[in-house]
Amino acid sequence: MIQETVLSGGVVRIPEEFMKKLKIQEGEKVIFTEDPKGNIILANSSLDILPTLECGFWDLGPKLGLSDEHDIVRFVNEFRKGRKS
Repeated sequence: MIQETVLSGGVVRIPEEFMKKLKIQEGEKVIFTEDPKGNIILANSSLDILPTLECGFWDLGPKLGLSDEHDIVRFVNEFRKGRKS
């Protein structure tokens, strides 16, 4: 277990060993999601994170009409397009 301090604005340093495991480098984006048990999951957004995202959609998926990997890819792409506008 590693403990870090939350700084102003909610900034938290990701420990080096976790950055290596997740292949995160400075300046890259990360994704936070929550599983059905309330555990928070951190993932490198530049890697293939569909398995991680899928677990975040366990409860929400049916409500959004997400039933498989293709639905999730479509949902993420639409979300990204909306953020660029």
